[in-house]
Amino acid sequence: MQATTNNKRGVEKHDDLSIENVDSAIYHMKSLVQDLSNAISVLPKVDEEGNSECPFAETLYAQKDEAAEKVAVELPKLYRCVGVAEREIARCEANLQKINADSGSLNVPEAKEKYNEAIRAQEAQYKKAVERRKALMDTISMAEKGLSVALSKAFPGRKPQKTYYPPGGAFGGGGPAGSSAGVPKAFHGGPAFKGEIDNLISLGPLGRKDT
Repeated sequence: MQATTNNKRGVEKHDDLSIENVDSAIYHMKSLVQDLSNAISVLPKVDEEGNSECPFAETLYAQKDEAAEKVAVELPKLYRCVGVAEREIARCEANLQKINADSGSLNVPEAKEKYNEAIRAQEAQYKKAVERRKALMDTISMAEKGLSVALSKAFPGRKPQKTYYPPGGAFGGGGPAGSSAGVPKAFHGGPAFKGEIDNLISLGPLGRKDT
């Protein structure tokens, strides 16, 4: 019994996620993907050398890369959330089976009604759990597609830098012209980063390569 308890605690500690975490992770990722979509939508055309009619084209590409990195950093957490969502569905199913089995042995009307209320409440929890899993999978798909689009619109030849800072920080930056302040060093939009994101997406919600 002690070994089982310790193992259960170990799993919970390893997952480090609750149902509430799943809900907040979905909400947060939707916001990040929307930011990425907005950043992609304003990207100007650039030639093979990175020249553009837009004077701050490189800054916009740097902004897009920052938005893509935020999505990429959070995506593994959503993959982990899948297991939590699945376990919640299984818990609700098990409770429904137990309540249904117990209610069949009752003869007192009042007791049966209480069991019926418990069944209805558990069915509502089960429905919510299924809807949560669908929302999670849809959000993961949306994030993966957003990253794929972002990577297909790479700045040519080099990692883009924030080279234009309008008054008031209209682009979210606050450094001098030519500065790369605010651009995460961990993110790079070149081939190496593309490989990292491809590997991340291929792992998918189950944490393994597609077969």
